[in-house]
Amino acid sequence: MRSIRMRNIWLMMALICAWVAGPGAYGQERLSLEEATKLALKRSENVQQAAIEVQRAQAQIKEAWASVLPQISANFQSIRHTKSPVIQIGDTSARIKEDWEMLSSLQLNQVIYSFGRVSHALDLAKISQDARQSAKEAVEREIRFAVEVAYFNALSAQEVLQIAKDSHGNAKKNLEALQKRFQGGRVPRFDNIRMAADIASRAPIVSDAQKNLRLAFLQLNLLTEMPIESQPRLTTSMSTLFPVLDKSKLLDEAYENPSLKSIELAAQIAQKQTMLAKAEHYPTISAFGQLNHGGTGDTFQPEDERMFTSSAIGLSLNIPIFEGGAVKARHQQAALDAVKAKIELKKQKEILEVELASAIEEYKANIQKFAAAKKAVGLAKRGYELTRTRFETGGATRNDLNTAESSLTNARIQQQTALFQIYQNRASIKRFTKGVVAK
Repeated sequence: MRSIRMRNIWLMMALICAWVAGPGAYGQERLSLEEATKLALKRSENVQQAAIEVQRAQAQIKEAWASVLPQISANFQSIRHTKSPVIQIGDTSARIKEDWEMLSSLQLNQVIYSFGRVSHALDLAKISQDARQSAKEAVEREIRFAVEVAYFNALSAQEVLQIAKDSHGNAKKNLEALQKRFQGGRVPRFDNIRMAADIASRAPIVSDAQKNLRLAFLQLNLLTEMPIESQPRLTTSMSTLFPVLDKSKLLDEAYENPSLKSIELAAQIAQKQTMLAKAEHYPTISAFGQLNHGGTGDTFQPEDERMFTSSAIGLSLNIPIFEGGAVKARHQQAALDAVKAKIELKKQKEILEVELASAIEEYKANIQKFAAAKKAVGLAKRGYELTRTRFETGGATRNDLNTAESSLTNARIQQQTALFQIYQNRASIKRFTKGVVAK
């Protein structure tokens, strides 16, 4: 008796644990749009590569700062003279170095003024970092767009599959209505065959909808790197409340788009490169210092009294006089690149304005299409139910019934297609801007 009671207790505990664990452990995995987006951003190779480019830009800034700081170097030499150099004075020659020579030096060089060459290089490195950060943000925005479209495409594919199944079920109900119509007698063979054929013709439509659903989840799984065959439960619904967009605010936000920002920064980089190339025409002023310690002797390490120390400091002026026109050519190329970058910026702004306006217009048109399709679904549903009732009593023909059911199915598919297109338009607008701005 006691063992039975203990077994019941353990069974109850197991059931409680299963209930607490929920469907994530024993049922279908749940996935919201926000979770899908986080997974895609975390696992995307493109984002990882963009992050590496940002780190490289940070290292380039450190490299640019190095030219501002003093450059210090040390040198050490130990020389074995196999034939010592001599100095000739008349008929007499004298050795000026012994068999061994040791030299060491410490050198310091500091750029004082370079007519903008150093400062332009530092500015160029900073702008490059901003450009790569904007490029990373643009990559992330493209991934968000792709995930959002794939997510709602999977949701839409689920709805289309349900519509196909409902149509298949309606065909079976039509056959039942036919049998009910001739309940007291024999069902006409021709009508029976046509109804059965109608049921059979809907089975491939269901299979095609199932295939499209698998492909939709395949695309979503590729973006999120989830198991390729998984079909998680999508928890973010497709609302039918659509905000009215403020086009002027959206356009203001579009000018802050990271893709456009990257092009603006590219134009600034080209301008800085022009200034950097121009600075090569001017001299560079540097300060230097040098400390030397060395000597010669008969041994590998000369004696201390034969070692000497010397030091020097001074200013250096390096003036480029003629380099065969290379500096001038580099300056011209940089100037042309700057002009080209400005033209590209203007072009991309115009393209962005057109694409944003097109997405807004499509969004408005699809809202109207959805409203019309929703009304059509309501009318088609009422018409189908009425036609089936009349068919059962002999008031409608088989063709009337099939036409009414086809109208209902087509209207539902059009409604779902319009709804998906609205969400696709919203995702496009969000890709151009920070989000969907409502009035």
